[in-house]
This record gives sequence, structure tokens and C-alpha cells, in this order.
Amino acid sequence: MTHRRSLPLLLTVFALAGVASGQTAETATAGTRVNVYNFAVENPVDDSSLRVAPTLGETVPPSIQLVPLDGDASYAYFYYNGQPVIVDLTTRSVVRVGQ
Repeated sequence: MTHRRSLPLLLTVFALAGVASGQTAETATAGTRVNVYNFAVENPVDDSSLRVAPTLGETVPPSIQLVPLDGDASYAYFYYNGQPVIVDLTTRSVVRVGQ
């Protein structure tokens, strides 16, 4: 029974590791799988203004408006310099920048 409870945690860790390593994160929404990066590319928004370029692991300031994914409370994104920046909503940390 203990192993079953830890499975969601392990899946989250592996998903975040995949995002940080340059792979796209995929999340389940309403029975379908959504590629977070592709969603951001297909739904671009105006660039956000930051003093320095966002980097992996950096916390996104509250002044940056994040765009949530439809039906997914795990990730959101914003654009910087014409590129999507994927953010983990639980920590507001950057998990992927651009391609």
C-alpha cells in the first residue's frame, strides 16, 4: 500500500526532471494528455518585462502574469523575448525556457 501512495509523488518528480532536462512536460487534463510547451507555443501571449532573462529554477515575481493551461493547475507560462517560459504553479519556479 505504501508504494501506491508514493507513485504520484514519483511521477511528479520525474515529470519535473524531464522538464528541467529540456523535455516537455505532459499532464493529464480531462482524460487527454497536454504537452505544456506545445500548448504555450500554440497560444502565444505578449512578452513580459523582466530585468534579466529567466533561468531554470528561478522564482517568477508576482508582477508577471502567468497564463494557466486549460484544466490544469500544475503549470502556467508567460513569454519572454518571443519564447515561452514554463512555470510550476506550486512554486512559481521556471521549469523550461524556450526551445
